[in-house]
Amino acid sequence: MFEAALIELNKREAPSLLLEDYNYFANKAVNQFINKAYNAYDVNQQKTDDLRVLKGSVVLVPVPATEWAASDLFDKTYDVDLPDDYLHILNCIVEYTVQKQYKCYNAGMQWQQGAKRATADMLSQLLHNYYMRPSYKNPYYYINNVNTDILNPISTKPTDVNYTQGTPGDLVQKTAEYRYGNRSKVRMEIRYGKDDAIFKLSKVYVDYLRAPQFIRLTQEEVDAVEDTSQLLEFPDYVAQEIVNELIHLLMENASDPRLQSHIPINQSIASPQQEQPQAHKK
Repeated sequence: MFEAALIELNKREAPSLLLEDYNYFANKAVNQFINKAYNAYDVNQQKTDDLRVLKGSVVLVPVPATEWAASDLFDKTYDVDLPDDYLHILNCIVEYTVQKQYKCYNAGMQWQQGAKRATADMLSQLLHNYYMRPSYKNPYYYINNVNTDILNPISTKPTDVNYTQGTPGDLVQKTAEYRYGNRSKVRMEIRYGKDDAIFKLSKVYVDYLRAPQFIRLTQEEVDAVEDTSQLLEFPDYVAQEIVNELIHLLMENASDPRLQSHIPINQSIASPQQEQPQAHKK
């Protein structure tokens, strides 16, 4: 990727790109590509394949939300902590354990239902709208952090986070190939009404996008004859699109006049506004 940037910039023999600048812009290019691809995720198969290496699934065990224990508004709210490498959620399915015989459900059976995303502006509408209010048939998931102590300052110690792939320890001096997704736990609430006497929430299935691996290239790897640098986790065609993002950033940073012609010439994937969903055959 570093050599590709030098080739595109015509600076291969006399590079004017500082290695620390490259590391910064390389990670920024990856994040920009992910955000653009996620904006049109599942529009067609190509958009899904663009981020397939970042897709992850996890089964979470919910616990009652202690913050709402004395509240009549959200009495039966459950919460889960999303994985440390969480970036964006794709879908959420909840699983209930039936506590006693009810209608066509037998005691002890498991029953699954898809959860909808709740937004901050629609929460007030859920309270009195019969057709939208939460129930075991109509559950909602809501990413929320409940602040119980406004005067409690945010911790600044870099060792507070334990990552799923190891404990890097220092978030300032980042380690290559670790997934630095979040500074703190991402808390998600499951709301499905005020009564859980029959349908007890037991599991939450979440499909999500993982944070990309941190990219770090050292001077020793650049000077070595054999390439021992970090391998990108993306497919080759996605890596080329990330290189295009990187070149745009480098040209803009250097005020390169070729930036005006580089973008239209090297755009091989349509923008989200130009994407059309694939037609399904009957």
